[in-house]
Parts: sequence; structure tokens; C-alpha cells
Amino acid sequence: MRSDGRGFHLRIVKTSLLLLFATVALCLPFHPLRAAENAAPATPEGIGWVVREINGKLAAPSGERGLPTLRLDAGKKQASGFSGVNRFFGGYERTGEKLKFGMLAGTMMAGPDDQMATETAFLQALQGVSGWRMNKADLELLKGEKVVLRFTVGAAAK
Repeated sequence: MRSDGRGFHLRIVKTSLLLLFATVALCLPFHPLRAAENAAPATPEGIGWVVREINGKLAAPSGERGLPTLRLDAGKKQASGFSGVNRFFGGYERTGEKLKFGMLAGTMMAGPDDQMATETAFLQALQGVSGWRMNKADLELLKGEKVVLRFTVGAAAK
């Protein structure tokens, strides 16, 4: 049996080029397969959010406890999270871009003054929320047109 060396080399070159193009395509920042990773969620529900800003000021972590968090459970219509010192929960209503929190309850531990101030500002901002919007991958909670809380997706929010 005699094999043609040119055919074998041509197949190797074609396969190598195909692998090279596939590798380059997967490395591109706007590749369609990566679009889902960078896409903003359609709703704020079912995602663990970590606060970045409270009333336009960068949020500072509450000691070892970290930043306040928020999770909205669409099935139960319940909000829950960490408010800076304590855990909280309560009802909410969302219709389209409108969002309103009901009465919130929580644990009642005391903490250092700066952490208590963060918690108070966070909970007061939540109570005043009237709407929401996505800004890229960030969740913005609004009072009228003003952003009062800005969140980013975070694994810490449970």
C-alpha cells in the first residue's frame, strides 16, 4: 500500500489551522459563547446581590461580616439578606420596573457605631425604594429617579 505524503500533510495543516482559529475565536472578548457570562439579568430576583453604594457613597465592609446583601425570592415574594450587623427579611412587590419593600424584620444584635450607621442607612434606603433597573451587570434600586442603592452580583449574598 502506497500513501500520498502530500494528502497526509494537507490534512495536518487543515486541522492545525482549524484548531488555531477555534482557539482565537474563544479568546475574543465579544465571542457569542461568552455573551451570556456578561449579560445583565432580566430581573433582580434569584440572584445574590452585594451592595456597592448606599446613597451615592461607596459602602465599606462591616468588619469581618462584610457588606450588606440582598436576595429576592420571586416564588415567596420575600426579600432577605445581611444589613451590616443583622440579618433581615420581609415581603416585597415587583411589577415591571416598580419595586416596593414591605415591613422588614431582622435579628436585633448591636454592633460598633460605624457598622450600625451602615445598617441604618441601608435599611432606610431599602424602605424608600420605588423602582429598579439594571445598569450593565449592576442592580440599581431607585427612589423616584435617584439611585439609592447599587449592587453587584456576589457569592456572599444568601
